[in-house]
Amino acid sequence: MATKLAIEGGPKAVDKLGPFPTKIGKDELLEVLDLWQFSDGNMEKIRAIIDADKGVKGPHLFRYYNPRPSKVAAAEKAMKELIGTKYCMATNSCTSALIAAYRALGIGAGDEVIVPAYTFFATSATVVASNAIPIIADVDETLCLSAESVEKAITKRTKAIVPVHMRGGVAQMDAIMDVANKHGIPVIEDTAQAAGGSFKGKMLGSIGTIGCFSFDYYKVIVSGEGGFMTTNNERLYTRALNWHDCAACWRPDRFGPEKENEDLFCGENYRMSELEGAVALAQIRKAKTIVSKHFAAKNKIKSAIEKFKGLSFRRLADDAGDTGICLIMFLPDADTTKKVLPALQAEGVPAGGIYDSKVRDWHTYNYWEHILQYKSVSKDRLPWSGVPENELPKYTKDMCPKSLELLSKAILIDIDYNLQDEDCNKMAAGINKVLSAYLK
Repeated sequence: MATKLAIEGGPKAVDKLGPFPTKIGKDELLEVLDLWQFSDGNMEKIRAIIDADKGVKGPHLFRYYNPRPSKVAAAEKAMKELIGTKYCMATNSCTSALIAAYRALGIGAGDEVIVPAYTFFATSATVVASNAIPIIADVDETLCLSAESVEKAITKRTKAIVPVHMRGGVAQMDAIMDVANKHGIPVIEDTAQAAGGSFKGKMLGSIGTIGCFSFDYYKVIVSGEGGFMTTNNERLYTRALNWHDCAACWRPDRFGPEKENEDLFCGENYRMSELEGAVALAQIRKAKTIVSKHFAAKNKIKSAIEKFKGLSFRRLADDAGDTGICLIMFLPDADTTKKVLPALQAEGVPAGGIYDSKVRDWHTYNYWEHILQYKSVSKDRLPWSGVPENELPKYTKDMCPKSLELLSKAILIDIDYNLQDEDCNKMAAGINKVLSAYLK
């Protein structure tokens, strides 16, 4: 006689499964801890403690459907509070945050986005990846996008302006916002290299329409890889969420019809993992301390540098808002800079510039052959086929002379926030020693 079905009140065929070991357990934890390079003795003690705990459960590293509170969600909340915006979305990189921002604004084929000549290539590459065309504009003595160059670059196709807060410094946001508002163009702040900085009391990433941040290991605050997008615009936030998670899953009613036209579309996967979220959360909590230490060390070194003929410093759009991760000096000409740079390095000063790059410098537009030569990933030739050929921008390697002139004379002194007074004094002494020999 057939057994009564469970759905009809009969016994279950499978009364219990598990508990099974978690997918990620002690072995993975030990590999992560090995990144911290404990001494062999202490590592053995840690291993013994972990092995002794028989009930340990591994983490749920996917932020969604997590049985425990998500570290990524906590990092988003902390970042939103730090920057002062209504919304914040975590991503796996600033590159992804930029694409999500462009797509949230509806940027695509036939559109133009103004970017600076001096920025990491991703700012411009993501425009191309969004099937739009980057318009490369000059920087000024801040080494950030100049409002004057933006005004000249605007066309009927311009759909966004992207000031980049380069090397920890701040773009002239009041002037840029004036131009943007005059023409009704959204502003996306690329804050990859200046998280924690501000302009006239407003945190970077909260001034424009959208802010994008990098938590790459070499940035101000870090999570190895990772990024964030901030905004005060709910619809742009929702559209960015849709784009960053494969499809239109993040509407108020994810299974309902569109709330507004163009809210349903196919996206990509830019989600941040719980591992990155946990590190980012700890770093965000320390952000103000990190920035203040950078700032103090930079100012101590700068104030100890003597006055030399032909020496000038990067113009700061807002000295109080500078993150202090880098001290930038301009020398009289490129030839002097070529001589001074190796001399500073020989003294032990952490100096860099365009003349000591061992690989092509992806921060300078004249190396972006992918763009200068209209390269495309497919036969459709997008984004370049999106407009008539005679309307494409005329890219050349010398199209932004002001940027090239400034960079050719610039020397960048890296500032570590762990520098002690003695370290700062030694660095300043090294700089004075070299400059006194070359700038007589």
